[in-house]
Amino acid sequence: MSESLLQHLIDLLLDGIDGDVSTKSRVIDGLLDLRLGAADNTAIVAQIDRALLEMPGVSSVPNLWWMETLEALRVSLDGSPVSAG
Repeated sequence: MSESLLQHLIDLLLDGIDGDVSTKSRVIDGLLDLRLGAADNTAIVAQIDRALLEMPGVSSVPNLWWMETLEALRVSLDGSPVSAG
């Protein structure tokens, strides 16, 4: 998936955030969608994997954490190299 499509997916995920918390399953689904789309970008995949491991909450995730995570991915996409292979 191109970086512009990943950016678009991040925008869609950000637009879908409402309230103070999101269900953990929704956040995991969003991160896995991004991970699938970024399969050729090892730096972004590693960042997503860290987010999956460090995600707070048992059944819900604070939306502040979710928004900050998506913004960090957006910033990384702007400058991270795409690996060959």
